[in-house]
Amino acid sequence: MGKQGKDTIILPADRLRKILGAMASSWGFEIVFLDAGDGKDRQPGAKNIRVVELDDFRQRIALSGPAELMDRMNDAIVKLADIISEQELESISLTEEIVERYQQLSLLFEMSDRLGAARDNQSRMKAILETAIDAVGAVGGCLLMKNSQEHWCWVNREKVESEKLAQLAAETIEHTKNFVEENRHCALLLRVSRGDIIGSLVLGPKAKAAYRSGDIKLLTTLGAYASLLLESGRLYEDLESLFFSTIKSMIEAVDAKDPSTRGHSERVRRYSHIIGQGLNFGPEELKSLELAALLHDVGKIGLPDIILNNEKEYLSETQWELVRMHPEIGVSILSHVAQLKSILPAIGQHHERFDGQGYPNGIDGEDITLFARIIAVADSFDAMTMNRTYRTRFSLDKALKELSQNSGSQFDPQLVKLFIANIKKTEIKLDG
Repeated sequence: MGKQGKDTIILPADRLRKILGAMASSWGFEIVFLDAGDGKDRQPGAKNIRVVELDDFRQRIALSGPAELMDRMNDAIVKLADIISEQELESISLTEEIVERYQQLSLLFEMSDRLGAARDNQSRMKAILETAIDAVGAVGGCLLMKNSQEHWCWVNREKVESEKLAQLAAETIEHTKNFVEENRHCALLLRVSRGDIIGSLVLGPKAKAAYRSGDIKLLTTLGAYASLLLESGRLYEDLESLFFSTIKSMIEAVDAKDPSTRGHSERVRRYSHIIGQGLNFGPEELKSLELAALLHDVGKIGLPDIILNNEKEYLSETQWELVRMHPEIGVSILSHVAQLKSILPAIGQHHERFDGQGYPNGIDGEDITLFARIIAVADSFDAMTMNRTYRTRFSLDKALKELSQNSGSQFDPQLVKLFIANIKKTEIKLDG
């Protein structure tokens, strides 16, 4: 260290470099100085170290006494502290954002799992509401669909009244505004992409704390996803309703051609359902079976009225040839509907016999699709217990006896046994 004047201290650049370098190192930084010899920057010796470039130190810095040296050092410390604080804030902010995104993703995955088992809009609403309640620790909640009587309330504690939640849900839709009421209730509108309101989600008080901004962000994410799912579900149910209305119209057209068998398809559906339940069919399999049973005779639309309205017990051979065509006519009519592809074999085979003596193709045993074998039992049972112009209906016992006698020849014996065992447990009203 040299002197210049009475109060001036001159520090060589290398000395100041060491001092500031040591200070920076203690804070986790490395200071890069410009080399006075070749003019090139020296590369930092450690990875992932933030580089702070200072001025050119080829000239000596004049300091007026030890106090100014400390001032300069304090300035450097403050600057380094600011840099560290900034880095820490960035790190905290990034950590919070990562946690927030993780919570949102976890929430969506949880809701997706719950929705996997949902088969209708009510089930979807229940899954969404339960997920929202669990996400923020609310004691209860209500999900209400707009322009509908559909709502689902889920209350975990008696002090939360479901009527109050339902009222708040309705008011939220009416006022088209989200709100948090005195840190007690949180109400969110459910909107689809075009901005239309389809419903509202209201949660009761949190069990242990007030609602935070993070809770609102989390619920907003859930609400956006839930809106999409509910709207898609509602559109699907509308299409499904239209589809079944069309099916109903086709069945009514068959009944109109043959008034003597009115209601036959619906009864065959009911009897087929009994067998399907006995076989432990799941909901989707039962739905497909019932659809096949409803449509099993749709091919009769293509038969002449004179045959369908025949009042005699026996038909001529020519007439029988036409009647035997109705399974194939039915397949032809329904083959243009993609949603019915899976049940076409049942439509085409429901008059096949277990012994191979049926029509139209004479296949036998388990080569006949299971749905067709089920419908064959249900169809024959209803035909026997239905009044005709040329005979009165069979009693229940007589019809079941007839099924037993033809078990193994006309019908699958296991299905006959199952049907007889279950029909006796069921309250049925026979035609006439």
